[in-house]
Amino acid sequence: MFIREAFNIPVTMVRQYAGPNSIRRRKLRWINEMLTHSRERVPYYRQDDRYHIGPITDLAQLERLPVLEKAVLRERPTEDLLAEGIDLDTCRRFQTSGSTGHRVTVWHDAVTHDYHMAACFRRFAATRAYRPTDRLTHIRPYAAPERGFEKLKLFRRHQILSHLPMEQIKAELLGNRPHVLAGQPVHVREVLRALTTDELTQLRRTLRMVLTESELLTPEHRARLVEGYGVPVFDEYSAFEILNIYFECSKGGKHLAEDRIHVEVLDDDGNSLPDGQEGRLVITPYMERAMPLVRYAIGDIGVIGTEPCGCGRKFRTLELTVGRANDFIVLPSGKQLYPDTFVWFAAIHDGIDECFVHQNADGSVRISIVPAAHVTDVNEVFDSVRKEMFRLAGHEFDLELVTAEKLPLTVGGKGKFITSEYPGES
Repeated sequence: MFIREAFNIPVTMVRQYAGPNSIRRRKLRWINEMLTHSRERVPYYRQDDRYHIGPITDLAQLERLPVLEKAVLRERPTEDLLAEGIDLDTCRRFQTSGSTGHRVTVWHDAVTHDYHMAACFRRFAATRAYRPTDRLTHIRPYAAPERGFEKLKLFRRHQILSHLPMEQIKAELLGNRPHVLAGQPVHVREVLRALTTDELTQLRRTLRMVLTESELLTPEHRARLVEGYGVPVFDEYSAFEILNIYFECSKGGKHLAEDRIHVEVLDDDGNSLPDGQEGRLVITPYMERAMPLVRYAIGDIGVIGTEPCGCGRKFRTLELTVGRANDFIVLPSGKQLYPDTFVWFAAIHDGIDECFVHQNADGSVRISIVPAAHVTDVNEVFDSVRKEMFRLAGHEFDLELVTAEKLPLTVGGKGKFITSEYPGES
């Protein structure tokens, strides 16, 4: 609800400057409420005695609880993790393929989602350069619905689907004359490569910043973007299951959204690590009530900062060291196909439960498809996949389609979504 979002904007702005004790008290109160709610109304937690503990008095006591792995969301019925009695008509539903190509449905209650949307304002405010009237072009693999305030020319988003031909992407980008360019690093890098000197000069006349999101932004890629676009780059880390995790300020601090999430860093044995040490990220979005995720292993590796940020915000900072890589395959023609080309196609295709991609040393591509349970003729699915892949590539290429029973996993339990033996440069 827009009114609730608007009310929460000043609240979220103030809370980022609250002291550590205030942040700790808020976390303890909300996490205890979440645990009580989960034990009473969520089948998954109610059935597990390990969650039947009294109120925690120290955040370190969360280590007594099990880590919720992504496999649970993939393998258990969604109803097991949904709160009983929740009105789904009032919730926000997300269906994500993640890095594995496997669809997972996540629900966020309206109060939590509205607070998250209000908190997104500080992502823009933290840059100290964004204005609500700025034109923003967002290159992304799917289109989000237009918000009402965009009609008032506030927080306008001009969305370009990332799988479109590059010439069309460039034409739309330059036509919008954006002040802000947003997208995954892999996409904004590719746009930068494709722009001619004259086109880049034209874009720079209005562009003031680049906002990156979703995938790991390495220092090398950041430097390339800053040099190429000639503007500052600000990173954001989020996931459909958690929503916003951190936002970057003008001083370079990547601040955790600690007014709605608690982040732990664990070693390989599941023990909590102190700030400054690298490990697995486990996140508890403690405001959630529709589909609570207690100590959720997001699948990334990072380290929490030990020094306060010069901007004055009190939220801890996080540096991703190993994130959700988003490389691409290169066809013999030179055409690049990104993982989200396959991921989002799988996510919206009614006949596909999941898929994974392998490129052979000769450049040929094999897509292994796990058909949906209702599919009676897999050849029809293959025909539609082949047609769409050739359309996205702009030409036919050596493509093999096969069926599979499930997505292959690494030793660490992560999905092998895309692999390549082809020596083409990425």
